[in-house]
Amino acid sequence: MSNEGMPVVGRDELPEVDQVLAQALTAQGETGRRALGLLRDARRVLAGAGLERPGEVAESCLRGAMEALLKSPGAEEQDDRVGVGKAARGLLKAVDALPTPAAPDGRTPKRPRPAAAVTAARKRVDAAAEALRGELAHKSGMHTVRALHIAERAMGVRLETAQEEALGGWTTVYNTASGTLHGHAAEEGRATRLYLEVLEMARELLVPLPERAERVLQLTALPHPGPEHAQELARWADPRATAHFYRSRPAPAWLALLQEHAPHLLLPDTRGGGTWPAAPFFEHLADTAPEAAAVWLAAHAEGVAAAGRRALDAVLGLAGHRVGLMPPRWCTFSSAITSPSGRWGSCLSGGRDGR
Repeated sequence: MSNEGMPVVGRDELPEVDQVLAQALTAQGETGRRALGLLRDARRVLAGAGLERPGEVAESCLRGAMEALLKSPGAEEQDDRVGVGKAARGLLKAVDALPTPAAPDGRTPKRPRPAAAVTAARKRVDAAAEALRGELAHKSGMHTVRALHIAERAMGVRLETAQEEALGGWTTVYNTASGTLHGHAAEEGRATRLYLEVLEMARELLVPLPERAERVLQLTALPHPGPEHAQELARWADPRATAHFYRSRPAPAWLALLQEHAPHLLLPDTRGGGTWPAAPFFEHLADTAPEAAAVWLAAHAEGVAAAGRRALDAVLGLAGHRVGLMPPRWCTFSSAITSPSGRWGSCLSGGRDGR
């Protein structure tokens, strides 16, 4: 998670944990109450005087608050992630269990293992190695995955790729604060920045959507959004907020802004859902900024369609929306799979509305 767009505040301007977030933390039980106390302690340290190393003390408090929050209900839900450390230990254990090899002189062990046992041992090594490769290839750390499970339990919805990206700060900030806890010096001003990030991450993780609905509507209504607004949108951890934003016909200026500052928000979900949350936005752009939409679609339509059936359907729908919006091959394809009088059959002859 980037700290771009985070406000710069002085010691006397540090925000306190507001009542809404405090209630959301308290609702998590003992772990939430502990996190709330540590967040308040971190602010007292940063806003107070008399300590020689206030930043390092505050970061230790923040690390404890994050650890407590990441033990909230839902964090330990089953997932195919096991963590790099656990995957590496599993691989070593499987290797250690392999049959004893032949002696240097070519003699076999006194008690050779049955062929079936050797085969089973080899399969365990292969499986453990594959698990480790998966962990090394996965960009999200275990703390992000734990946060994702908490959010899904709290919201009652399945999070998508953009929300996993938004929750990435739980790994980066946790690792930064852990470094301080284990003896690394905290650079000047970093603890204040981390405090603000943890407050924002906790709010995104736990505060219900109705408590943040007003801000969603404010961003949707902006005629000339700036980079800080794109970065704020990228921090949203509730897919319903993002979906509402796109359905609300935001200004065309958002396209270039998101391309520059949060391009992943324009792409389809890759966590298995096969959806394209930004599709309603591009339907809106087809009417309000077709040239800009066409440039983006020319570069990304094939990748979007490959995400899944629903994403493909959305791309084909755009192909029939307006002449010139999509490359000709998409118009040809959409016409081939529907009747000439169907939704996409008019793709090459003027679009759905004859345009």
